Amino acid sequence: MSDLNLPDLAAECRRLSGKIDAGVTSLNTSARQSAEAEREYRKQKAQAWALHTEGTAKEREAQVDATTADLRYARDLAEAGRQAALEALRSRRQQLSAAQTLVSALKSELEHSQYGVQEGP
Repeated sequence: MSDLNLPDLAAECRRLSGKIDAGVTSLNTSARQSAEAEREYRKQKAQAWALHTEGTAKEREAQVDATTADLRYARDLAEAGRQAALEALRSRRQQLSAAQTLVSALKSELEHSQYGVQEGP
């Protein structure tokens, strides 16, 4: 641990904390986009069912799927973006936790080197 120092670790914790803040904002934006894409897809799909009244159920379903394919794709991409933002946020939290663990270990090492081993009564 001799290469580690508290100022560098504190700076890393601040950097990661800032990335977490940005990640929360990004996740909020991604979640909103995902919800909006889902809403638009469902709305257009319902309208497509109302428009396609001829044919068997399977034929109508195929027509609805064809009509809403681009919206379904946009919905799926928006959901993937939300999931990616969530995973990035989780990763930053884990990195911050690791940095905090290193700070704690360094602090213990510094206390030990300053006061030596203390024996109990």
